[in-house]
Amino acid sequence: MSGFRRVLAAETVSNFGSMLSRVAIPWLATLALAVEPWQMGLLLVADVAAAAAGTLFLGALVDRARKRATMLLADAARAAILLGLAALTAAGNLAFWMLVVSAALTGLFTVAFELARSAWMAQAIPANELARRNAQVSACTSASESLAFAAGGFLYQGLGAVMSLALDGLSYVVSALCLRGVRDAPGTPGGARGRGSRFRQVADEARRGLSLVRDTPALRLVATTGVFIALGGSLAGTSYMIFVARDLGFGTGSLGVIFAAGGLGSLAGAYLSPGWGRRVGSAGAMAAGLALFTLGAFLIPLAPGPTLAGAVLLVAHQVIGDGGRTLYDIHDRTWRQTSVEPAELARADAGVRTLEQMATLAGALAGGALATMIGARFALVLSASFFLVATVLFARAVRKGATRP
Repeated sequence: MSGFRRVLAAETVSNFGSMLSRVAIPWLATLALAVEPWQMGLLLVADVAAAAAGTLFLGALVDRARKRATMLLADAARAAILLGLAALTAAGNLAFWMLVVSAALTGLFTVAFELARSAWMAQAIPANELARRNAQVSACTSASESLAFAAGGFLYQGLGAVMSLALDGLSYVVSALCLRGVRDAPGTPGGARGRGSRFRQVADEARRGLSLVRDTPALRLVATTGVFIALGGSLAGTSYMIFVARDLGFGTGSLGVIFAAGGLGSLAGAYLSPGWGRRVGSAGAMAAGLALFTLGAFLIPLAPGPTLAGAVLLVAHQVIGDGGRTLYDIHDRTWRQTSVEPAELARADAGVRTLEQMATLAGALAGGALATMIGARFALVLSASFFLVATVLFARAVRKGATRP
């Protein structure tokens, strides 16, 4: 098996574990600890808040470190966290604060894994092959995400909390095993060591990530676009389930089928991405992806109720919107990998991610209150409007021709 195929397998299994954690930990809080709604909100934003606070430093550390070793460390840490939660649950010693800390730490180690995987690809794969390889990564992660969400409930129901958490932890062990035989990509050596100098160097390198975003037109554009997408996405996240389940009245079985269509849309976007990139260029493919993503978002609030027309609109959102988002994300990832030198990629990627995560956190904190004031349907219209702004800004920048990596 080639090095890329091993990394692809590790990414797929690792993503399955990450998505399963997003299902299992909230269910554990709800069913085993009977948490209050404000506690659930804290739990759901814990990983985003931790990532927003720590991603810049992670980018600097990942650039310094060997990439395969970083992925192995991230897998080992996440496995230990999940297996520890399983043991605490079995012993009856689990507390809510432990779930919050675990969610934050798993979020940080997931970011570290993704930064290292992207940097490894930039160093190990020729630039002209990156779009195709990123499409393969996106297709596999979309499939693993759909499987995790579809299977998570049945695993929790059939195996119980302890075994579900243990299985989640073991998925990271499998991810680590997939990395056997992969040739490591070296890190960038640090500067001279001295008392306090190492921390200052890492802090300077972390700030360098934001400087790279500011000074690189392509990164500045994807960061600006990403902030508007994050704001719209977090606002939709506070309103979507309320709208489709409570306001429209769709049953959980129907919604499961509707959600599954998103996986098909993502796979279609991943399949079409390389071809679109060759025909219209990466920038054109990204603009088209954003337009489709925005169109899909505007279809949601048009749904009239739990009718055939409502179901068709929601399925169309999943297929068109998720397909467009995947098309954009694949070329966005390639832009990041080719806009800076590989030795600085993790820092640059972390700079973009930090801005996106801060926007996500702000949108999540404000979205609930805003949706309460204006209603879920109008909150979803506002969410789609953020995506429209992102699309217009991106298209205008591309037309000016100052964004090519």
